[in-house]
Amino acid sequence: MTSLVTGATGFVGRHLLGGLAEKGQRVRAMYRDEARRERFLKHGETAIGGDICDPAVMRKALDGVDTVYHCAAAHSTAPPDEIRKTNLAAVECLLDAAKSVAANARIVLLSSLNVLGNGSFERGTEDLPRQVTRDIHADLKSAAESVAERAIAGGQDIVILRPGLIYGKGDLNFAKLARAISRGKFVFIGSQNNIVPIVHVTDVVQAMMLAAQTPGVSHRVFNITDGSQTTIGELAAALGVAIGAPVPTRVLRPIGPKIAVAIFSLLGRPGPITRSTLRFLGTSRHVDITRARKELAFSPRVNLQKGIAECADWLRETVQAQSTT
Repeated sequence: MTSLVTGATGFVGRHLLGGLAEKGQRVRAMYRDEARRERFLKHGETAIGGDICDPAVMRKALDGVDTVYHCAAAHSTAPPDEIRKTNLAAVECLLDAAKSVAANARIVLLSSLNVLGNGSFERGTEDLPRQVTRDIHADLKSAAESVAERAIAGGQDIVILRPGLIYGKGDLNFAKLARAISRGKFVFIGSQNNIVPIVHVTDVVQAMMLAAQTPGVSHRVFNITDGSQTTIGELAAALGVAIGAPVPTRVLRPIGPKIAVAIFSLLGRPGPITRSTLRFLGTSRHVDITRARKELAFSPRVNLQKGIAECADWLRETVQAQSTT
């Protein structure tokens, strides 16, 4: 059995490589940046460099592969053209190439809960319809799911995972949140009781490997979180304690940030708050993972307390390093 991991030097990709190495699996790791390859690809995998949107490169990477883990994704702060290329065009290239050289491969596509829109929901299931968010990163994830659905209709074996906020040691977004708390600049929007759908990166790896090996789940979509109803207040408090910073308490009314997002969106300029940040802080999203528990035998192992403890030293070091630059 040979597995291909795209985005292998990214946060999820490199944790997945470690998980696959522990299982003794043969792995091809696709990467783009040579410096990141030298830093992160250390698990004995075969490394394949190149443009993920190059059909020839993709066919070479896929030849003889049994399982594909598609982790490649652009950061939400990347230029729009890079986001379009990585979050959508790469999926189109992958699925098209797989038809000719890996027609029987199981493809695990890492999507996002953000495809469900900008609103709040309680016990959201996979049956909720995707919503336009006007956030290019989320909307292109949604478009990629549509591409996958067409490929599924054409006979390809694809499983879609929608993780919540993925965190853990090495996640720069998590470090950025901790830094805002350490500098006293973090504020809540609307309420400290908004539920945040979180999941530790090792549980995402667990879910991906289960999705790859479980029979009978082809063509299914699965929500992936830790199953908790962790609030943004609890998350911020845990981070504050971990880095030795005061626990944030300031709460803004939602109307101001919403107006700011709308105005700067119309102007086509970056504002003081992004649409994705407004969604993260200003909505309450409780996700139901019953389907993943039953059909994948997915069982989250890392709760907030354990997850924060695992990366506390790294967070403190990262925050201190950022404070001196």
